[in-house]
Amino acid sequence: MCAICGIFDLNSGEKADKDVLERMLAAIRHRGPDGSQTLLLDGAALGFNRLSFIDLDGGMQPIQNEDRTVSMICNGEIYNFWELRQELEAKGHIFRTKTDVETVLHLYEEYGLDFPNRLNGQFAIALYDEKKRQMLLVRDQIGISPLFYTVVNGNLVFASEIKAILEYPGAPRKLNLKAVDQLMNFPGVVSPNTFFRDIFSLEAGHMLRLQPGLEPEKSQYWDLRYSAEEEEDKGRDYYAEKLRELLKRAISRRLVADVPIGFYISGGLDSSVVACFIGKYLLNSCYSFSAEVAGELDESRFQQIIHDCVGSTHYSTKITEDELWEHLSKVIYHAESAVKESYDVAAYLLSDLVSRSPAKAVLTGQGSDEFFCGYVGYMVDLFRNMQKDRMTPEELALNEKLWGDPYFRFERNHPEIRKIHQQVYSREAWANLDAFSALAESPINVGHVRDLSSQKRRSYIDYKLRLSDHLLGEHGDRMFFSHSVEGRHPFLDMELLDFVATIPDKYKLNGTNEKYILKRAAQGIVPDEILKRKKFPFQAPGMSAMVKRSADLPFLREELIRKYGVFDPAYVEEMKRVYRQEDFKLMGAYEIDYLLIVMTVTMLCETFSLSV
Repeated sequence: MCAICGIFDLNSGEKADKDVLERMLAAIRHRGPDGSQTLLLDGAALGFNRLSFIDLDGGMQPIQNEDRTVSMICNGEIYNFWELRQELEAKGHIFRTKTDVETVLHLYEEYGLDFPNRLNGQFAIALYDEKKRQMLLVRDQIGISPLFYTVVNGNLVFASEIKAILEYPGAPRKLNLKAVDQLMNFPGVVSPNTFFRDIFSLEAGHMLRLQPGLEPEKSQYWDLRYSAEEEEDKGRDYYAEKLRELLKRAISRRLVADVPIGFYISGGLDSSVVACFIGKYLLNSCYSFSAEVAGELDESRFQQIIHDCVGSTHYSTKITEDELWEHLSKVIYHAESAVKESYDVAAYLLSDLVSRSPAKAVLTGQGSDEFFCGYVGYMVDLFRNMQKDRMTPEELALNEKLWGDPYFRFERNHPEIRKIHQQVYSREAWANLDAFSALAESPINVGHVRDLSSQKRRSYIDYKLRLSDHLLGEHGDRMFFSHSVEGRHPFLDMELLDFVATIPDKYKLNGTNEKYILKRAAQGIVPDEILKRKKFPFQAPGMSAMVKRSADLPFLREELIRKYGVFDPAYVEEMKRVYRQEDFKLMGAYEIDYLLIVMTVTMLCETFSLSV
């Protein structure tokens, strides 16, 4: 993985400025410190920072085809590149490097706009066809690799991170209140929104097609699609065996590199599956990493069990509360997002730990919860009939609009928490709520979930609202690359996901036993202590801990709250008073840390000089 950026002339007629392109690259050097290169073409400019994994000597980008009419930069990894390369060479294509990403160029030559459907990987691609004067921007199916863009004075400007776009003269620097409201209501911001007004995130599984004089044309080439029909049940043992085999393949693909690769050990099921499969089937020696947040749930015993099972060279760190708050401003800078949990800081410090080891990438267990019913909401759905009588007509109507089912609640009773929002927002912001409300329309394609079971519906919404932009975005990609580390996620392998989508509901959530089929697939590989332990979500201290430690919080001062006019200063002071009460503590994932939202939105505005 690396960093990409570029400029495409929509109608300005001006040649791209190389100095501007180099400033954009400098802003995201942390994503690719192994070298930089630019390419100025007729109507387009491409920039690339490299983090080397394959073909260390010959893999610099941009890469061009044989006659140099097609040029490409790719931030990512193509995990099925070897099969694709053999197929393309048999068709007469000539490869000039040993890299995985060169396959993308030849796939485009062979299959045109259909090429993304052949890719199994994590990627953000910019591909320029000079003959057609056509630029294609493509983001992977799940949204692991980010790609942001805006239009300034007739030029479309894009990059792996927004801070690179801000280096372009005239780039917008305004806070997007729609993103703030999404954070207040959902797990995080949802593409195409970002916290920067008029700077957009290309959605997962989408392609943006650009041609001079024409409006940008966005299309969706992939989406998670569950069948509304009941799947043919091939039996528990079939699904467990097939899942075990596909997991082995997905993990082994992500260990291909010319540099050392490691993996995370959290003590939970998902990272343990990855670690133990590596230890049993794939490597004799490897690097592992874990973090423990002081004062919270101690998982060191379970982490030690996995370390002992795998026999890895292990690195661990203990994160103090002081460190959480000390590094929060750096996290906001790299995340380019406000947050409502402090665990992004733990992810930031964990990637710092990896950067001080020989490993340049780590495998994670990310994505398992969303596709194997790992969150508490899946069990809550089992008791939905008990909730129906407690839902008001207002909530029923809103649930129908947002999720396609009046009785489906995705984590929050939105009409109820709007009463809190009315107090948190300033009078001016609340009066203008209709202009930026996250609840004005559904953040998903409701037609894709209309007839699904509650389990499949929740999985689809988790993928759209929690996984792509939050867990893989500001919490994942941006925290990994803050220290020039790449994250790889075997559970998000496309071959694996295609199969997982066919597994009957009852094998994912068996009664109240979540991830049932995954545990069956892991039997005899993952220690029983891990398979049988109760699931605990990772948590880190919230703002109640911080306000009790410090009387003066610079980013919560009244003058700053008034400066941006988003939140009500008097209510912020009231929240600080309540948070300081000795017996006050937020209930982890069940309550929203509004004070942390207020502080980090203010921090974001100050960090990037945003106006409202």
